[in-house]
Amino acid sequence: MKKYYLLRFDDITPQMAWSKFNPLKNELELLNISSVLGVVPDSKDDNLNIEEYNESFFDFIRHCKSIGDTITQHGTNHVYSQQDSGLLNINPFSEFAGLSYEEQYIILKKGKDILIKENVWEPYFMAPAHSFDKNTLKALYDLDFRAITDGYGFYPYTKENIILVPQLFSKPIDLGFGISTICLHINSMTEQQISEVLDFIKINKNKFINFEEALEMIPKNSISKFFNILSRDITSASIQTARKIKKVLK
Repeated sequence: MKKYYLLRFDDITPQMAWSKFNPLKNELELLNISSVLGVVPDSKDDNLNIEEYNESFFDFIRHCKSIGDTITQHGTNHVYSQQDSGLLNINPFSEFAGLSYEEQYIILKKGKDILIKENVWEPYFMAPAHSFDKNTLKALYDLDFRAITDGYGFYPYTKENIILVPQLFSKPIDLGFGISTICLHINSMTEQQISEVLDFIKINKNKFINFEEALEMIPKNSISKFFNILSRDITSASIQTARKIKKVLK
């Protein structure tokens, strides 16, 4: 088994920290590294308003799509209306989890329609706060979404007809096998953190894959399927225990 990395950026909006993002993105393009971009179709989250509004926002997203980046719908408004941690039990708030199927379908479709209008929609989803439930997955499937960048374990798996590509850590973790999605929130990163990530990417550039390649790595035989199920249970329990300990120590 080999180790592969995916690079994921959350909270891509017109008022994000472009002064941090653009230099890193330019370096990635020079290295021919594809990114998974979590684009908020119609952000109403004031916490994501960091810098001046980028009037060419969707021109930039179209450029990213044209060079091979994967565009994922990162919610619709990125506003947390629900106190629900969803299936992954990570954060106790959500834009979607806890709402009815009908409500979620309407919200998701609004976001999808915006991305279609801007010619950047792809059948991939990134849940704000990593929070989604079965109704989210059913609504996504009915809206022709194919996959989510989220989940436990080390390889993709299917739930409610949607492929989940695991995302466990915000920093590169090398266990020697599996897919590791490096989740970056550029708005809150320091220049030192950005520099460290870039150094890691340069050293391991041949291990980075794109989202489509990751989707093809669903285990096929019975042994690897069993390992994948076991790894999801282990990583879920381990990460949630670590989060509880961290809260207690604060």
